Amino acid sequence: MKKKNIAITLLAAFAMTVVAGCASGKSPVDSNGEKPGEDIVIIGEEGEEPVKEVTVESVEALKGMEITGWLDDHTVILSKENPDLPKMTAEELKDLHPRSLFIYDLESKEFTLLFGKANWNFWGGELSKDKKNVFYYEYTFGDPAYFVMPMASANGGTLIEEAMSGEWTSENTIIGPSYKGGIFVKTPAGNVEHVEELKDLSVIHAVQVKDAILLTEVSSNSLKKFDLNTKEITTLPLENIYSILPSPSGTHFTAIIGDGAKSALVLSDADAGTRTVLAEGIAIGAVAFSEDQRMISYYLKKDVNGASNEGLYVYDLLSGTTTLVAVDGEIQRSAFSVSGEKLSYTKYTGTGADSTVLTLALPE
Repeated sequence: MKKKNIAITLLAAFAMTVVAGCASGKSPVDSNGEKPGEDIVIIGEEGEEPVKEVTVESVEALKGMEITGWLDDHTVILSKENPDLPKMTAEELKDLHPRSLFIYDLESKEFTLLFGKANWNFWGGELSKDKKNVFYYEYTFGDPAYFVMPMASANGGTLIEEAMSGEWTSENTIIGPSYKGGIFVKTPAGNVEHVEELKDLSVIHAVQVKDAILLTEVSSNSLKKFDLNTKEITTLPLENIYSILPSPSGTHFTAIIGDGAKSALVLSDADAGTRTVLAEGIAIGAVAFSEDQRMISYYLKKDVNGASNEGLYVYDLLSGTTTLVAVDGEIQRSAFSVSGEKLSYTKYTGTGADSTVLTLALPE
């Protein structure tokens, strides 16, 4: 499939998985309140004809680094200790240098400082879709503080004081729950704005999908949808939501659903009318879309014959295959390069992080 056609992969994948599930004669997963046409279908049926899968060509370990995004196929944004700054003054961290944000070239092995500050630890630098701005946070003790900064800036970012967390939208704005209540929205250079109709809600998580905001509240375990055009709030048929991740185009999303005993990773359209279970297990995390939406990576821990089994998986929507690409303990974050041919994953240690870069071979 040519690059320009991959944007339709999500739609095509939904059609194929639903048709395949019906044709196989196997029952979709039961779900309370399901209506015709809203069945959840588990992919990867046994007995299917083998299809060429994603394979791992090479592995590169980057100790002490937290990779959080890609500028291209050989340049990443990461957080690591900055030896050019004096060690931390806090007694608990006195043997460590502050963590700063860097741009790192995997080919030349050169680091370029993006931003750092004495006694401050910066983490989680996530790039906007146009790669012109970075959303990051400072965390040493207590609650994290969130900032947004132009990539071209050398003076640090603007503090979003009320942000509990945040996510980039497909339109290069940041959206998230506010300590003041409701939801905040911020463009990189603009003021913080609020959604008036949601100001009285105690929101835990919020993302934008198409012309709607999906959110979860403290008072409810259901997923709510706020239509930005009609200003109406509806409840979607998904409950016990742990996290939500919008697709790069903003037309679909993944949701991790958990009841404490088991978790499921669900891929859904914007209205949760068509949903596909990608994985089920004891724990799921580190979910990421490739930029062309062809692949989804995720960490999965499951029980196999009474023994715990965990690893990083890649689901290829084009071939319909799922591949185990890394067995490396608990993985908390993953990110695809621009082409999707490289995949980084990160494990957090007590006071730092280690990352690994996988070079992938993709089936045609």
